[in-house]
Amino acid sequence: MANFPLLSTGAIAQYPLTRSTSFAAETILFLDGSGQRCPTRGKRLRRWTLSLSQLNEAELFELEQFFDSVQANFGAFTFIDPYTGESVPNCRLNNPTVITQYLAVGYGNSTVWIEESND
Repeated sequence: MANFPLLSTGAIAQYPLTRSTSFAAETILFLDGSGQRCPTRGKRLRRWTLSLSQLNEAELFELEQFFDSVQANFGAFTFIDPYTGESVPNCRLNNPTVITQYLAVGYGNSTVWIEESND
Protein backbone atom coordinates (compact mmCIF):
# COMPACT_ATOMS: atom_id res chain seq x y z
CA MET A 1 0.00 0.00 0.00
CA ALA A 2 1.29 3.45 -0.92
CA ASN A 3 2.08 6.16 1.62
CA PHE A 4 1.02 9.79 1.24
CA PRO A 5 4.16 11.82 0.41
CA LEU A 6 5.78 14.07 2.98
CA LEU A 7 6.86 17.62 2.23
CA SER A 8 10.55 18.34 1.72
CA THR A 9 10.69 19.66 5.30
CA GLY A 10 9.48 16.28 6.59
CA ALA A 11 6.10 17.72 7.60
CA ILE A 12 2.89 15.93 6.76
CA ALA A 13 0.79 19.05 6.12
CA GLN A 14 0.72 22.83 6.46
CA TYR A 15 -1.62 25.10 8.38
CA PRO A 16 -4.49 25.85 7.97
CA LEU A 17 -5.48 22.22 8.29
CA THR A 18 -9.03 20.93 8.58
CA ARG A 19 -10.09 17.59 10.04
CA SER A 20 -13.62 16.30 10.57
CA THR A 21 -15.07 13.07 11.94
CA SER A 22 -18.32 11.36 11.00
CA PHE A 23 -20.36 8.40 12.18
CA ALA A 24 -22.95 6.70 10.00
CA ALA A 25 -26.41 6.23 11.48
CA GLU A 26 -29.79 5.11 10.23
CA THR A 27 -33.06 6.49 11.58
CA ILE A 28 -35.97 4.10 12.07
CA LEU A 29 -39.34 5.86 12.17
CA PHE A 30 -42.17 4.27 14.14
CA LEU A 31 -45.92 4.52 13.47
CA ASP A 32 -46.44 6.93 16.36
CA GLY A 33 -44.04 9.42 14.72
CA SER A 34 -41.13 8.82 17.05
CA GLY A 35 -37.79 7.60 15.78
CA GLN A 36 -34.68 5.81 16.87
CA ARG A 37 -31.16 6.23 15.51
CA CYS A 38 -28.97 3.16 15.09
CA PRO A 39 -25.31 3.20 14.07
CA THR A 40 -24.67 1.41 10.77
CA ARG A 41 -20.95 1.09 11.44
CA GLY A 42 -19.16 1.21 14.74
CA LYS A 43 -16.13 3.05 13.45
CA ARG A 44 -15.67 6.78 13.02
CA LEU A 45 -14.38 8.01 9.69
CA ARG A 46 -12.01 10.96 9.46
CA ARG A 47 -11.57 13.50 6.67
CA TRP A 48 -8.73 15.96 6.15
CA THR A 49 -8.40 18.99 3.89
CA LEU A 50 -4.78 19.87 3.14
CA SER A 51 -4.13 23.34 1.74
CA LEU A 52 -0.52 23.16 0.62
CA SER A 53 1.12 26.44 -0.40
CA GLN A 54 4.52 27.44 -1.76
CA LEU A 55 5.43 23.91 -2.78
CA ASN A 56 8.59 23.59 -4.82
CA GLU A 57 8.69 21.77 -8.17
CA ALA A 58 9.87 18.51 -6.61
CA GLU A 59 7.01 18.50 -4.08
CA LEU A 60 4.43 19.27 -6.77
CA PHE A 61 5.85 16.54 -9.01
CA GLU A 62 5.82 14.02 -6.14
CA LEU A 63 2.21 14.92 -5.31
CA GLU A 64 1.12 14.49 -8.94
CA GLN A 65 3.02 11.19 -9.22
CA PHE A 66 1.32 9.98 -6.03
CA PHE A 67 -2.07 10.97 -7.47
CA ASP A 68 -1.34 8.92 -10.59
CA SER A 69 -0.04 5.94 -8.60
CA VAL A 70 -3.24 5.64 -6.53
CA GLN A 71 -5.34 6.07 -9.67
CA ALA A 72 -7.04 9.28 -8.60
CA ASN A 73 -9.59 8.35 -5.93
CA PHE A 74 -9.66 4.59 -6.60
CA GLY A 75 -6.50 3.41 -4.83
CA ALA A 76 -6.03 3.15 -1.09
CA PHE A 77 -3.01 4.50 0.77
CA THR A 78 -1.70 5.11 4.27
CA PHE A 79 -1.90 8.65 5.64
CA ILE A 80 -0.33 9.96 8.84
CA ASP A 81 -2.83 12.02 10.82
CA PRO A 82 -1.11 15.40 11.34
CA TYR A 83 -2.96 15.94 14.62
CA THR A 84 -2.09 12.67 16.34
CA GLY A 85 0.82 11.24 14.33
CA GLU A 86 -1.20 8.02 13.98
CA SER A 87 -0.77 6.02 10.78
CA VAL A 88 -4.22 5.65 9.19
CA PRO A 89 -4.43 2.83 6.64
CA ASN A 90 -7.06 2.53 3.92
CA CYS A 91 -7.44 6.21 3.04
CA ARG A 92 -8.58 7.53 -0.33
CA LEU A 93 -8.45 10.85 -2.13
CA ASN A 94 -11.90 12.42 -2.00
CA ASN A 95 -11.63 14.21 -5.34
CA PRO A 96 -10.99 12.51 -8.70
CA THR A 97 -8.85 15.43 -9.85
CA VAL A 98 -5.77 17.01 -8.34
CA ILE A 99 -6.00 20.78 -7.96
CA THR A 100 -2.58 22.30 -8.55
CA GLN A 101 -1.78 25.94 -9.27
CA TYR A 102 1.59 26.85 -10.70
CA LEU A 103 2.13 30.39 -9.48
CA ALA A 104 5.62 31.04 -10.79
CA VAL A 105 8.64 29.17 -12.03
CA GLY A 106 9.58 26.65 -9.38
CA TYR A 107 6.63 26.80 -6.98
CA GLY A 108 2.86 26.43 -6.68
CA ASN A 109 -0.08 25.48 -4.47
CA SER A 110 -2.29 22.43 -4.17
CA THR A 111 -5.39 21.36 -2.27
CA VAL A 112 -5.95 17.72 -1.33
CA TRP A 113 -9.03 16.11 0.26
CA ILE A 114 -8.40 12.81 2.03
CA GLU A 115 -10.94 10.54 3.66
CA GLU A 116 -10.65 7.37 5.66
CA SER A 117 -12.44 4.49 3.96
CA ASN A 118 -14.58 1.94 5.80
CA ASP A 119 -13.65 -0.92 3.43
